[in-house]
Amino acid sequence: MFGNNIALTAKKLDIEIAEASVTNSKVYSDPTLAISYTNNEDWSKVLGQGIEFELSKDFTFGVRHGRMDIADKERRQTVALLEEYIRNFRANATIAYLEHIRANMMLLETSKMYDDINAVAINDSIRFHKGDIAESNWLESRMAQGIARNAMLEAEALQKNTAIMLGYFMGDITYAEKLHGTGSLEINETPAPIDEYIKTAIQNRPDIVVALSQADIAEARLKFNKAQRRPELNVNIGATYNFSNPDFTTLKAGIAIPLKFSSLNKGARMVDETLLKQANIEAEEARLLVETEVMQAYSNFGYATKQAETFSAKMLSDMERVVESKRKAYELGEISFHDYLIVEQNENEMRQQYIDALFGKAAAWVELQHAIGFGLEYKMN
Repeated sequence: MFGNNIALTAKKLDIEIAEASVTNSKVYSDPTLAISYTNNEDWSKVLGQGIEFELSKDFTFGVRHGRMDIADKERRQTVALLEEYIRNFRANATIAYLEHIRANMMLLETSKMYDDINAVAINDSIRFHKGDIAESNWLESRMAQGIARNAMLEAEALQKNTAIMLGYFMGDITYAEKLHGTGSLEINETPAPIDEYIKTAIQNRPDIVVALSQADIAEARLKFNKAQRRPELNVNIGATYNFSNPDFTTLKAGIAIPLKFSSLNKGARMVDETLLKQANIEAEEARLLVETEVMQAYSNFGYATKQAETFSAKMLSDMERVVESKRKAYELGEISFHDYLIVEQNENEMRQQYIDALFGKAAAWVELQHAIGFGLEYKMN
C-alpha cells in the first residue's frame, strides 16, 4: 500500500550503498611499478647510462580483514536502521489512517447536527412568517444554523487534510483529496502480560539492534586500528640494464619494514577503547529506554480502554431519542429553542467524545505494538 512513498524508497537505497561498501572493502592494495633512466652525460664513452625497472608491493597483516569486518557490521547496522525507519513509518502511517477514519466520523456527526438544526431553522422561518413564533426565536435558530454550518465546514477541511496525509504516505497526492478510507475505530484487543511485551520488545526492536551493532562496529574499529599499528612489509624486485661496453644487467630484490615508533603512543588506542565502552553503555541505555516505552504504552492503552468503556451503544441511542423528543417539544412550543439547542449540542459533543475515545484506544494499541516492535499491517477499502 505504501511502497511508493518517496522517503521510504530513498531509505532503501542505503542497503545498496552498504552492499557496495562491503564489496569495496575486499580490495587488495595495488602493486607499484617504477621505471627510471640514468645518464652521467658522458655521451662519447657511453658510460653510466641505464634504465631501471622496479616492482614493489606493501603487505599488511589483518588490515584488509579488519576493513571487511567493519564494512560488514556497518551493513548489518544499515539494515537495522532501515527496519527501524520502517517501524516508525508504519506506526505513523497507521495513526494517519486512524485520524482519517476519525475525521470521516466527525464529518458525519457535524453534518447530522447541521441537518437537524437547518431543518429546525427552515421550519422556524415558515412559522415566523405565519406569525406563529416571535422574530427572536427565528433569529436564534438562524444563528445556531450558521454556527453548525461552520462546524461542519471545519470538519470537512480536516477530513480532506487527513486524506492528503494518507496520499503522502502512499507516495501520490494527485487525487489525495478524493480519498475516503472506510473502516472502524473499534478494536477488541486484550493485552498480554507486560513482562511478555518487554521481553518481546528487547528481542524485536530494531533500534536495540542498531545500538548493539554500534558496539560491534566500535570493537571492529578497535581491532582494525590495532592491525594498522602493526609493522608493514614492503617487498620489491627490480632490474637495471646498463648501456656500457660491455653492457650488463643488475638484478635486485629487497624488503622494507617501517619502524612504527608512533605506535608507542597510547592516545589512539585509548580513544578506541573509550568509544567501545561508550557504545556498550549506550546499548544498555537503549534497552532501558525500550522498557520505559513499553511500560508507558501499556499504561496508555489501559487508560484509553477505560475511556472507551465509558460509552455504550445504548447510551448513544437513548441520547438520540432525547434529542428527537426535545425537537418535537420545541416545535409544539412546549420548550424554548435554547433548551432544545443545549440537548442537541450535548448529544453531538457526546458522540464526538465517543469517537475520540475510540480513536484514543485504537491509537494507543498501535503505539503499544510500535513499542513492542511488531510489524503493523493496515487495510483501506
